[in-house]
Amino acid sequence: MNVHATKGLAFLFFCSDIRSLFTYFLTIMATETTIHAHQSQHFEDLQLSAKEFYTLLKNMIEEYRYPDVKCEPVTLSESGLFSSRREYLCISKGRYHYYVCASPFGKSFFISWWLQEDAHTAANVASKFGKLGKAVATRMESKTFYERDTELMFTSSINSLIKSAVEKVKADKGYRKDVEIAAN
Repeated sequence: MNVHATKGLAFLFFCSDIRSLFTYFLTIMATETTIHAHQSQHFEDLQLSAKEFYTLLKNMIEEYRYPDVKCEPVTLSESGLFSSRREYLCISKGRYHYYVCASPFGKSFFISWWLQEDAHTAANVASKFGKLGKAVATRMESKTFYERDTELMFTSSINSLIKSAVEKVKADKGYRKDVEIAAN
């Protein structure tokens, strides 16, 4: 290999590293999420399979044939990089995600769900660049009535179905209906 070819390869590696670094920093700048809601239900002296609850909920959601709604298991860390991992059911549409956790807690069982919204990537990056960037970001974040209606339909429909699945567990396991779901 001649000297020019070696320099050319070195330049390509340098450029790819720069591109990787740029992509990495853009990703860091763009990854922000907002937690909009959290609810949970505790069951004393109940042993239930998380997979059984996730299957029940997923089947309920699939019955409604909501457009562009994805329902899939995800594994998240309990606290940090080297901590245990826990499986959640992630129900998503666009930037909105419900993370549902069903898990034993000692002799008891709980079901918890979080509504999270991902930031608009381009708007989030733009907002980092002063007043002009914030103005551009605000414009990018504006939504039409249709977009707002679709988000509301998704969030309210999925929240209702999660509550219905919790009520089904209560009924199937002989719990009273007046035990309330906790909202935070």
